[in-house]
Amino acid sequence: MTAIQAALVAAARLIGPCEITEALGPAVARISARGGDQYVVKKHADRDKHDREVHAYRHWTPALGSSAPQLVAADAQALTIVTTALDGRPHPGPLTAAAHHHAGAILRRFHDAEPPRTLPGYRDWLRDRAAYWTGRARPFINSADLGNATAHLAALQQSTDADGVPCHLDFQPRNWLLGPDTDIYLVDFEHARTDLPLRDLVRLRFRVWPGRPDLRDAFLNGYGRDLTGSDIETLQQLGALDALSAIARGHQNNDIQLAQYGHSALRQLRASG
Repeated sequence: MTAIQAALVAAARLIGPCEITEALGPAVARISARGGDQYVVKKHADRDKHDREVHAYRHWTPALGSSAPQLVAADAQALTIVTTALDGRPHPGPLTAAAHHHAGAILRRFHDAEPPRTLPGYRDWLRDRAAYWTGRARPFINSADLGNATAHLAALQQSTDADGVPCHLDFQPRNWLLGPDTDIYLVDFEHARTDLPLRDLVRLRFRVWPGRPDLRDAFLNGYGRDLTGSDIETLQQLGALDALSAIARGHQNNDIQLAQYGHSALRQLRASG
């Protein structure tokens, strides 16, 4: 039984007879229930992702109102959730400044879904993550990039005293659905947890905004605050961690595009000094 078939079986237990109307991914589908109501069913790959997404839907996404799906049902044993279906689709091309402005406003509401709190042990976690991804990316990068990334990671571990907020942690256009009138909907909360808010800007900074200051400015205007000099430095440092993980994951999973992004981010870091 495939993941999507297993998800359908679990969905039928949760909401009654239903059928797949559109596959949205290997383990995600749009489904139609008796009476024609539309939902999305998703089967998670592991317990952590399931628990994170359920927690986000129960505690944080209500702050987004109609800009995110609502949790309809969850099956912890089957690692499956059913959510409302939104009238939005992935955008086929580069998003506009208006869409980035809207996405910035959504992210700010998500970050404000609960008060900031301290992150005990966060530096130790960063040290472990840095060592883990450096070791796995080392065979695929040259010594200059490795040295530069290592320096950024060392600086990051000395400068992370900020409080944590609810973070999406895969915040990029592939998880934004474009609805009517350029509305943006945020989906896919399986990585969400309390973390540094700047982590939600890393993939935009290195994957989307290079050469597009108009998109960056529109996003930050929607978010409601500009980046300080310290923010920019921290984004560079977080970018090193994201780049190494992308390179390691890309080579491990034969995902050429992901590995190329990681190398591109390292080049950007090297060019910025």
